[in-house]
Amino acid sequence: MAVIDYGSGIYAIDLLEEGKPFRSSAYLIKDKQLALVDTGSARSHETLLAGLQEVGVSPQDIDHIIVTHVHLDHAGGTGQMMQASPRAVVHAHARAATHLIDPSRLAQGVRAVYGERTDELFGTLVPIEARRVVVEGDGAHLKLGRHTLTFYDTPGHAKHHLCVWDSESQGLFSGDMVGIRYRPEYTGWDFVYGFPTTSPVDFDPEVMLESLVRMEKLKPQRIFHTHFGETTPAAEAFHFTRRGVEYIRALIEQLPDNVEYSMIHEALQQIVLQDIRRQGHHVQNVNPLALDMMLDAQGILVYIQKKAAGKL
Repeated sequence: MAVIDYGSGIYAIDLLEEGKPFRSSAYLIKDKQLALVDTGSARSHETLLAGLQEVGVSPQDIDHIIVTHVHLDHAGGTGQMMQASPRAVVHAHARAATHLIDPSRLAQGVRAVYGERTDELFGTLVPIEARRVVVEGDGAHLKLGRHTLTFYDTPGHAKHHLCVWDSESQGLFSGDMVGIRYRPEYTGWDFVYGFPTTSPVDFDPEVMLESLVRMEKLKPQRIFHTHFGETTPAAEAFHFTRRGVEYIRALIEQLPDNVEYSMIHEALQQIVLQDIRRQGHHVQNVNPLALDMMLDAQGILVYIQKKAAGKL
């Protein structure tokens, strides 16, 4: 079990998503009140409980569960965690709250993307009582003690995405908004690599760049990624995310009308491979990122289709 102490009462718990270490983390904030930022999927529930135990916390002690967005690798286990944490309340974006209370449409959408692998990857969604779900608007605050958390509406990856600013650590819990930080323990490479995540169905490069600018203005010192761990200085994460979005924007402009998924998938892999090599690393392929390359290509395709149909 990997639990990482980042100081300031913040602990990352490796959720072993996909059965792999250093893929996804939940963050525990220990203060007068205890908060979890993201829970991972239902498949990771027992792993999360074991991580809490390692830092001396019972699920019954949890006061707040914060959902950055309802993609299942971030929030699929929220229902199970709420069952284990009877005094906790969930904090979420208004668009996310409806799916936490009634996850039926969310489950259908996820199955459309992942197909037969859905249950294997994510497990079963458990609904949450509406009275235990708190909708957090842009700029809302949650005081835990020393830590005051501020919620920011940050679309671009998902329309229902929240980033969470922490006053104590001067850190930003970024969910999927400030890229994915691929650690060597996950990829097998001998370097850390960062790239934005553009998975379906709400990716919008222009909106993502606007959200990045807004979060940069907070001047965070640290980025706490769900995937995975801390980037410090925070500027590095903003840089690799913006660079990747610009590559994707250029790709979209070059694609022909009626482009198919396979063309996007191949081009995206080449973009990432070239990006890695420009940074001086010698890799033969991007196979360690296979799942994300598949999802990101799908997200780019959905964006192109929505834009063409005037549905953005």
